[in-house]
Formats: sequence, C-alpha cells, structure tokens
Amino acid sequence: MHPGKFIAAGALLLPSLAFAAGAQLSIQQVELSQKKWPHAKGYVNVISTSGTPIQGLSQDLFKVYEGGNTDSSKIEKVETLEAAQTGASIVIVVQASGGMMPIQDDLKKAVTAFVNGLGEKDQVAVVDYAEQAETVSPFSDDKGDVAGKAGKVTFTGKSFLLYDGLAQALSLFASAGAPGKGGQAATSLPAAKAIIVISDGRDNGSATSDEKIYSDAFKRHIPIHCVGHSEVGDDGLPNLETAAKRTGGTYKAAQTVDDINKALTVIKDYINKMYVVSWKTTLDHDGKDHKVEVAMESDAGPPLRSAMVVKTPNYTDWIRIGIWVAAILLVLIIGVVIYVVTRPKPPPVRFCAVCKRAQMPEWDVCLFCLKSAKARVIVQKGATKGKTYPLVGKVVSMGSAPENSVRIMDGAVSGKHAGIAVDGNKFEIVDLGSKNGVLVNGKKTARRFLRNGDIITLGMTEFKFESTVAAPDDEAED
Repeated sequence: MHPGKFIAAGALLLPSLAFAAGAQLSIQQVELSQKKWPHAKGYVNVISTSGTPIQGLSQDLFKVYEGGNTDSSKIEKVETLEAAQTGASIVIVVQASGGMMPIQDDLKKAVTAFVNGLGEKDQVAVVDYAEQAETVSPFSDDKGDVAGKAGKVTFTGKSFLLYDGLAQALSLFASAGAPGKGGQAATSLPAAKAIIVISDGRDNGSATSDEKIYSDAFKRHIPIHCVGHSEVGDDGLPNLETAAKRTGGTYKAAQTVDDINKALTVIKDYINKMYVVSWKTTLDHDGKDHKVEVAMESDAGPPLRSAMVVKTPNYTDWIRIGIWVAAILLVLIIGVVIYVVTRPKPPPVRFCAVCKRAQMPEWDVCLFCLKSAKARVIVQKGATKGKTYPLVGKVVSMGSAPENSVRIMDGAVSGKHAGIAVDGNKFEIVDLGSKNGVLVNGKKTARRFLRNGDIITLGMTEFKFESTVAAPDDEAED
C-alpha cells in the first residue's frame, strides 16, 4: 500500500479505536474565569482499553454541552497539553523507607531525570514518606532546585506510611490554592494536575485512611499514577493498583529499576497527551453551579461522555466600583491581619489531663493528681519523651486519637490502641484490637497485670510503668 494511503487509513481508524468498548473519556478540570470570559477550557483524557492515551483525535469529534442544552457550544480549538504549552502541576511521592534502600541511587536518578525533563511551564513538587510524610520540595518551576532536593532523600526509614504520603501530596495542591500568610496571593498552578507515587504499596499504620485519599483525590479531580516496585515481596502492590483505578490514574508495574524509568516516561506521555478543549461558553456569569459535559460523538460507535459541575465567576459591569470595594476590603483585611499578628498574646493555659483543672502552662498533669495516683507511666522513648501520666480512674485509655487519656503521637499506634484497667492496687493492660499489638518487656501480649518497672511498647513509643504499691502476689506473668 502507498505510504500516503496507509496514513490516511490509520487516521480513519482513530475514531473506531476511541469508541471501542472499554475506552473512556474523563474531564480532569474546567477553567472558567472572568479574565478570559467567555472563553473556557476543559482538560480531558481519552484513554483506550489498554490504558494508553488515544492521540490524533480531530476537533470535529468533540462536543460541549452546558447547563442541560442539547446543542453544543462553539468549540474554538482542540490540542494536546503538550501543544498548548500550559504546563501541568505534578507531585512526585517517593517511598523513603529502608525497603527501597537497595535501589536508592537508581531511584533518585530516575526521579531527578524525570523532574529535569519536565517542560518550562510545568510546576513540580516532591514528597517522601517513611515514619512520616515530608515535603522535600514545594511546588516550583525551578526544575534544577527540585531535582537537587530530591537527590538528597535518604532511604533509612523503618515505617512506610503510604496514605499519609499521598495525603501530604494532596495538601500541597490545597495549600497552593489558598492565600498565603500576610495576605499573599495564592500560588497559581497549571490546571492539569497529577500525583505520581513510586512505592512497594505497603502501609503500616497511616493516620489517613485509603478511602479518604480516594475520596479527596476524586473530588479534586487529581489522578494518582502509581509505579509499583518491591524489593521485599509483592503483597502491597495491589494497593497501588486500587489507588490508580479509584482516582482515574494509571498503574505501571516495574520489575526492575529500568522499568521505573520506562514507567515514568509512559506516565509523562499520558499527562502530555491530555486534550485541551477550548470553547466559547454560553453560561451566565452568576456565580452559580452549572453542569458542563464534554462528549465525543461519531458514527463509529456510541458517544463517550463525562460531566462536571463548575461554578461560573460572579461579576457585574460596574468594574470600577468592584475595584474600589476590593481595595477597601484589602486594606481592612491587612489591618486585621496586622492587629492579629502584632497584638500581645496571653500565655497558653493548659488543663490537667486527669481532673481538667486549669494549671500553669508548663504542666500537663496537676500535682494533686500526681501525688494521689498509686501508679503512673512515663514516656521513655517517643515524641513526648519525659511526659508522666498518672493512672487514675477505672480505665486509662491509650492511643493516637485525641480523646484518649494518654494520647500518643505515633503513626504506628492505633486510634484506640490499649487500655489500663485500675482495680485497687491492680493495674492490668489490655490490647484493644490494635494493628501493631502491645509489648510488655519486649513480649507481645493481649492482656496482663503490670509490675513496677515493666516496659510497655506501643508502636514506636516506649513507656515505663511505676507503682507505689506492691503487685498482688497471686498474679503471675503471662
């Protein structure tokens, strides 16, 4: 066949491929601003049954229906994100636990190469996680600076809080969209958004649940693209597949380090091949919610559709009045901020964790409760090292939730981890169904009576039990 005829035949097949069973169209974001009114933009992914972007679709295939109208609004242009050169905002999440240490050098090279290969308009941030999630670099268009910070990540963590890492990545988008301190304007990020996580999929006690991650990412229209590589077994990899599927992202299994580089290249191509659909809106700029639907329609098959509810800007023709009002409000806001920041702050007053009476700022527990308690636990290792908690009442609850008598700031501790039952001179610790169990003197136990000097370990936090009374002689150790 003549090459020209072959290309023409391939072009004719594109609509058929797009409308094949299992192909999907999804709207990631819609831009409607007063500055560019009435021109609108929609960022749309068209994905084949194999999970790859379908390229080369013509403008004639796209339709935009607004506010329930049956006639399409006028489409002005359809191009890829790469061609539009509007950039994307991307957060890379890296598992920095010891499980990734064997490939740490290659992994850092892969991340830095990916960052350095991004476009001029792209904004990129890096988050790592192990015992906790940390922002290695906030959003920036300085790729060299971000890559340099990513190259300094250490892989020595003993925990792997995957969902806390993803929560930190989502928070960066929220922070960028909110005003900064001192009345600073919000950071303007490209409308196309994505999170890329490189992980083995394991999680051993994140404070954030997986369902919250899926819900938040879905509501914000931020797909999570996952690169799965494990040096310790494949048990956690299905978690990554689920995260990608639930948020509209992609999952790429990486058996080798070279596969990580290939997966990042595929995901970058996925983002760059997103379609940017520009049209002239017919909606009212009334500040209300309106339904916007983007569709692909062809005789080759049933239409592909995706809808999103967006809020239009609310403004009048009295532009000058609006500017004056805004200026006055800004002055008032700045005045309030200056007053709040500069006014004298009263010293914080804490309350006794046991009797709830007001105490001096430096005390967590009042002297009365300390003296009246027959036993106490002292934090020997952990975020609150040195703190003392008297064991008074019938039950002393221990866990990471704020309502506990002994609140433990430790990602490896469950919300309701353990409880100490107080019965006269007897103090019995009970595991309340925690994920990581209760250790007494290094031995895991479901329940046992405590003796003076016992060491209690919950997650990564260690307590010493001290008692002023002798333990009953008839209570044997478990």
